[in-house]
Amino acid sequence: MNVLVNCLPLMSGGGVAYLRGLAPVLSGQFRDSSEGHCVKFVAYREQSPLLQAVPEAQITWVRRSRLTGYRRILWERLNMARIVDEEDTHVLFTPYQVGPPVRGPKHVLMIRNMEPFLCNGYAYSPNSWLRNQVLRWMSVRALRRADRVIAVSEFTRDYLAGVIGVGGHRIRTIYHGRQRCSAHNAEAAEDRGILKQLGVAGNYILTCGSLLPYRRHEDIIAAFEECFAVLAPGTLLVIAGSGTDRAYAKAIRQRIAASPHRDRIIAVGQVPWDAMAALYRHCHFCIFATEVEACPNIAIEAMATGCAIVSSDAPPLPEMFQGCSLQYRSRDIRHLALQMCRYAEDEGLRHEMKSLASKRGDTFSWETCARETYSALVDWKSR
Repeated sequence: MNVLVNCLPLMSGGGVAYLRGLAPVLSGQFRDSSEGHCVKFVAYREQSPLLQAVPEAQITWVRRSRLTGYRRILWERLNMARIVDEEDTHVLFTPYQVGPPVRGPKHVLMIRNMEPFLCNGYAYSPNSWLRNQVLRWMSVRALRRADRVIAVSEFTRDYLAGVIGVGGHRIRTIYHGRQRCSAHNAEAAEDRGILKQLGVAGNYILTCGSLLPYRRHEDIIAAFEECFAVLAPGTLLVIAGSGTDRAYAKAIRQRIAASPHRDRIIAVGQVPWDAMAALYRHCHFCIFATEVEACPNIAIEAMATGCAIVSSDAPPLPEMFQGCSLQYRSRDIRHLALQMCRYAEDEGLRHEMKSLASKRGDTFSWETCARETYSALVDWKSR
């Protein structure tokens, strides 16, 4: 059986982390298998750093520069059938919820972006709102037609079955893995250099993720202000991430500028993985106020580096953290501030929660993800 993995949608955020983590392990899974199955990855040349450990023979390079949004979708519709034929493809796996409607192979999709389904009620810019509406319509059509769908959490599985109407026999639940990184400061000098470049020094609280309305950065800023007097002198709030919604990014910049503690709030923008690892390792604690997620890589990364974590009760965060975070009621700023104060005042609690987070992080692995993905792609006997 020949499997083709369509990597073209994986150009940013969690998609990059997924491809970087899964591709080399899944490639090895196919090479080591005695069942005679083969895999190829179709990708842009710009994605080559993410596929360095994949043999060249297993990659089909697209001979053009990267495309995003509707331009990528249109290109796939016009060109993927030719690639599928050239590779004699039996299974086409697109790790996204929209894939090219190519006739012939079985189609495996992945629901890994819940924003289009749960975006109503948030203040988006007109372009972002329209994008989400179109993507929701396209996603529902594609997911209902797919031969198999990979759900990246029980929350997304329940949504697929209960709301979108995908039959449970067509769903496989497979969690993402975790990036290999030290939960301890094995690279102290290098980390200090990275933090210095970011303008981060001393004690700091971290929050990260794309600057999008459902991330609720404004709640974190408000809670930081409320518990400021309890925090150690000089404590910073560091916001890592960028976003495509300009209106929300502008609103957060204005919110920071209006804060009485604006000189203690640092927005560092999007940072590479090594810088994120350093930020995770040295933060006092990390806050996840997000309300719309599927299987957030940033949550797994925070656990893998042994962060003390505060998180909202919006699903799937309770499922992801399994008790290794201090949970608060979503949008309840006083409750969030209370949990932040608990960490600030109780060093023993921080150490306890760091240990729990590290143990929970160990349950996620790309090896497990690759093994289960391999099965979802080649096991069709009883389906």
